[in-house]
Amino acid sequence: GVAVLVVLAIFFAILNSGLLQNHTTAVTVGSHELSPVMYNYFYKDVYTQNLAGYMTDPNKSLADQVYDTTTGQTWADYLNQETNSLIAETYGVYDAAMEAGYTMTENDTATVDEYLASLSSQAASQGVSANAYLSSAYGTGSSTDSYRAYRELLQVVTSYQAVYSDSLTYTADDIAAYYSEHKEELDVYDYRSFTCSVDSTETDEESNTIVDSAASEEQAKEMAEAVQGDETAFADQARDNAPDDQKSNYADDDATLTSKATANNLPENIKEWLTDPSRAYGDTTTIENEDGSWKVVMFVSGPEKFDVNTRTVRHILIEATETDDEAVADTEAGIRAQEILDEYLAGDQTEDAFAALAVEHSADSTAADGGLIENICPGDMVEPFEDWCFDESRKPGDTGIVESEYGYHVMYYVGEGGNAMDYRTETDMRSNDVSNWIVELGEAQTVMNQSFGMFFTDAD
Repeated sequence: GVAVLVVLAIFFAILNSGLLQNHTTAVTVGSHELSPVMYNYFYKDVYTQNLAGYMTDPNKSLADQVYDTTTGQTWADYLNQETNSLIAETYGVYDAAMEAGYTMTENDTATVDEYLASLSSQAASQGVSANAYLSSAYGTGSSTDSYRAYRELLQVVTSYQAVYSDSLTYTADDIAAYYSEHKEELDVYDYRSFTCSVDSTETDEESNTIVDSAASEEQAKEMAEAVQGDETAFADQARDNAPDDQKSNYADDDATLTSKATANNLPENIKEWLTDPSRAYGDTTTIENEDGSWKVVMFVSGPEKFDVNTRTVRHILIEATETDDEAVADTEAGIRAQEILDEYLAGDQTEDAFAALAVEHSADSTAADGGLIENICPGDMVEPFEDWCFDESRKPGDTGIVESEYGYHVMYYVGEGGNAMDYRTETDMRSNDVSNWIVELGEAQTVMNQSFGMFFTDAD
């Protein structure tokens, strides 16, 4: 009896040490052998992405919870399947990168270092070591060394995907053909809508209120007449016509606005009207819904707004300081933005000089790239920023200051690019082609779970 207890004690000591989690094989993919620790990194990310923690019962094994009622597939099987698929695709791209001779760049290394630094900071904020933090998040045996290896793997894959993407070239005919084939997925519409629904005094057999279609139609037509193609009037009318218990839902003028709705996702009863090529800004109509209520619809914009050239700018974001007095904070941020612009205007006034100031002063994520934002399309940026970029009088080298909800932007106009719709189409083509390439590389891999090693993973 004592001998058995000693053996068990030794086994659990080894199990809790992380030795088996780091030195057995849970999965093989091609020529690669993944330890339980490495498998857990992939598995936990898949688990999180699938919101499994919110959709499953934490008190029951995932192997006892059904994911697909049609096939009977359990959550355990589904998550393992998705993890293996991710592993296959990741190592498929990694192997392609190695075959092409790709090596980590200084930027790659710096990005990985940032991940590890952030991890250490999070661990410190919780009063634990980085290794303890990782073990809690990813399972026994996880450490900064193995996590770095995982992040380096992902960084190589991410960077090489970008290399492959940049290598793809398309002719004007390719772009035109793709657009023609995928028009409904690429054409987007902005519109305002409001449903007029007046209750009838009658009820159905289950005592549910019936919509008075005639009264709803009258209200909708009166609203359409009142707005006269004016978006502000549309928002005001929506507030006026909304039932008392729903008026607060329309406090924001944009509560009635739908932006960037692709043609294939438009409601069927308004799709034909909205996509009519003759439609112009402010056009308004009324359309009956299936339940007898009536919808007032205003056309704001369609794909024609992309018949412009893209814009490229650099900017320096100055955020308002943290203070209870917003007016003071905004004033200080505006003064600081003007000081930076003045510093630029007193210097060489070159794009490189502006970029250097962006690196030094900008609070935006683009700071490291000198505040560069390339190929801006209509609808990409907040309105004041975008209005400045697309001002017809704008010319290369122009500077200025724009105030937005994010703070003050010191602006530098670089110039125009190609047609915005062509750019959006080519971007979609490139994204699809890269996705298909990744899938093909993954499908060419052979992934096998090793039962002994899988025992030491966190998968059910």
